[in-house]
Amino acid sequence: MANEPIGIIGGTGFYKLLENPRVFIHDNRYGRSSEIYEGKLEGVPVYFLPRHGPNHTVIVPRINYRANIWAFKELGVKKILATNCVGSANPDIRPGDLVVPSDFCDLTRRFPRSLYDDTTIAYHVDLNPAYCPNLRKTLIDAAKQVLPGRVHEEAVIFVDEGLRFETKFELQLFRKLGADLIGMTTLPEAVFAREAAICYAHICVPTGWCMGEMIEMDDFHEVLELGIQHFTETLRIAVQNIDYASDCPCVHALDSVPLDRSGHAQTGGW
Repeated sequence: MANEPIGIIGGTGFYKLLENPRVFIHDNRYGRSSEIYEGKLEGVPVYFLPRHGPNHTVIVPRINYRANIWAFKELGVKKILATNCVGSANPDIRPGDLVVPSDFCDLTRRFPRSLYDDTTIAYHVDLNPAYCPNLRKTLIDAAKQVLPGRVHEEAVIFVDEGLRFETKFELQLFRKLGADLIGMTTLPEAVFAREAAICYAHICVPTGWCMGEMIEMDDFHEVLELGIQHFTETLRIAVQNIDYASDCPCVHALDSVPLDRSGHAQTGGW
């Protein structure tokens, strides 16, 4: 329904979105979430969560993705829009463009692999398609209004949590394998959202190249500042045009999983 809260997750540089929000931290079975900001965006109820905290004090390996996603689930969020600053591995995708990824390759190693990794019940969540098709369309349509001619609708993002950047050989390998973008924070966030039966899609801005071509710091900050502006404008349009009626694979992600009386997947430890 249109009065359902929307979850928005902000990445690097994107720490403020709402005016005069209520700020809180959500404790749940997975620990403490990042700070959550509750308010309205264009009249739509929104929970905004900056992954790295309000001042970028939470580095990538310390992000509690499971607590963040589960917080949204317990707050009644059924749709998540996220933003990411990334590097471009595709010469056709320039710094400053807006990209709505269509698929991903998960190269993360340090994080738990599932919301349900302590379960005694074997099940598998389908990630084909990787992102919610309805939310992807919403983001694409909104982005085209913000930055016409510089929006990419299809892209594969490779995600490695860093903290280091890739070697020359790794970049060459990723490009040969089909990487268009390389980032550090999309995963396992997107996987956990699907496991929670929450629709999820994200929009990215490349702040530089992943091909051995360094971007000057002044240019980086200019691209980042413009990217945040474009993110904000895109999200303002997107939240007003979310399709609540159409069916999608995300909401059926747990259909084959036995549920307890609270509607949560049954697990051995809960």
